[in-house]
Amino acid sequence: MEKTVISIMFIVVVTKVMGFSRDIFLAYFYGANGLTDAYLISTNISTVIFAFIGMGIAASYIPVYTKIFKERGSEPAEKFTVNVTNAVMLLTTILVFLIMCFTTPIVKLFAFGFEGETLRIAVIFTRIISVTLYFTALIFIFTSYLEVKNRFLTTELSGLPLNIVLIATIAISSWLGLYVLAIGTVVAVVVQFLSMVPAIKKSGYRHRWILDFKDRDLKNMMVLAIPVIIGVSADQINVLVDRTIASQITEGGISALTYAHRLVFFVQAIFVLAIVKVMFPKISKLAARKEIGELKNVVGKVVTTVSVIVIPAAVGMMVFSRQITELMFGRGEFDEFEIEMTAGLMFFYALGLLGFGLREVLAKVFYSLEDSRTPMINAFGAMFLNVALNLVLSRVMGLNGLALATSIAAIVSTVLLYASLVRKIGSLNSRKLMADLVKGILAAIVMGISAKTAFTFSLLAMGDIPALSIGVLTGVLVYASMLWMLQLSDMAYYKARLMALARR
Repeated sequence: MEKTVISIMFIVVVTKVMGFSRDIFLAYFYGANGLTDAYLISTNISTVIFAFIGMGIAASYIPVYTKIFKERGSEPAEKFTVNVTNAVMLLTTILVFLIMCFTTPIVKLFAFGFEGETLRIAVIFTRIISVTLYFTALIFIFTSYLEVKNRFLTTELSGLPLNIVLIATIAISSWLGLYVLAIGTVVAVVVQFLSMVPAIKKSGYRHRWILDFKDRDLKNMMVLAIPVIIGVSADQINVLVDRTIASQITEGGISALTYAHRLVFFVQAIFVLAIVKVMFPKISKLAARKEIGELKNVVGKVVTTVSVIVIPAAVGMMVFSRQITELMFGRGEFDEFEIEMTAGLMFFYALGLLGFGLREVLAKVFYSLEDSRTPMINAFGAMFLNVALNLVLSRVMGLNGLALATSIAAIVSTVLLYASLVRKIGSLNSRKLMADLVKGILAAIVMGISAKTAFTFSLLAMGDIPALSIGVLTGVLVYASMLWMLQLSDMAYYKARLMALARR
């Protein structure tokens, strides 16, 4: 498991660096203004609309497929996949038709503050980009299919051609015109799916024109997916409220939110999602075999690992929010005001990074236990809290209040979700986990102070980038030393695994 996680982390780093390059190119050529707001909203509309179904597939497909395979074998499991694919394609056609017919009200729903030229461009972009829904649907289905076949690296590698095409599109659009942005986005998603096709065929999938809505397995998946879809709708309402308020606070606010969000969730994508990607099929199999004791052991180790990794990353982002933003985006059309705006949002998003990460882990545990209702209720509670905090904090803190509200809601919902899991499967040794959490926070605080001090003194003798490098390296060494001194409970386990991987 550890070897696969590290391989995925490496690929995610490369993919996310290219994703950042895409954002850097967009910021360089266009800055953060009405045009970038229109483009980002148009891409987000398609993403958000299908996220309801896509996340339902991601959460319910693997447990159902695993159960079919265990009880009835490979052929019924493959037939189930074919039926799911055809059913989702039909539903996607209905969604695309609705977007085409009601584009303007949909855009206004996602960005109430849009008007004039910004609204016109967003409407045109949205109609073009809606075509990507077909391929996004296929990517969601076959990502889960390949993961249940333990082909994790293929799904991560598919992000590379996507980002290469998008980077080229942004550069070319600056010469050939705005609409190349939208057309290139469609091409990029098509290329991403096509890159997965060879692995799909090698895994044994053969498509057939089967569509049976009465199929028992499809109904079971829908029963599991519907609460997930409802829960995801709560998350998307949060995004909708954030962007709507941002569009009214300042021009470029949506772009700044997007850039800051991607910077912060770079860490989650590298570490948390890589671990969850490998963990989910594993714990789904343990749940199917009713091995709850081993499941609890795996979940406990994952929670500790995620905490130990994410806490210092969050502190580092808070300490160096300005420097990281300037390094990533501070060039071209991205001016001083936009740097300050994005850096502030990054600081407050980083506050909730541990909450975001652990919530993802805990939700997957519930899905593996075929309980999607509890995460749904939790998501709605977080939504109401987030919206209420948005309305209050945005008036006091402007854009920064939106990020802080999101972070607070994530932390509160994670605590409640953990309590629900303990009630469901029994103790996860909460005292040990809490002790490790406190040790991690203490070590990260000392790390942050040391890193900032090293950066400040280095800055007197060298430029920003070398000084930032020294600050980060100092922080890593101090954090590792602090964890060793504080005797993290699983330190011996992590040391043994690292030595084993090094020998390999």
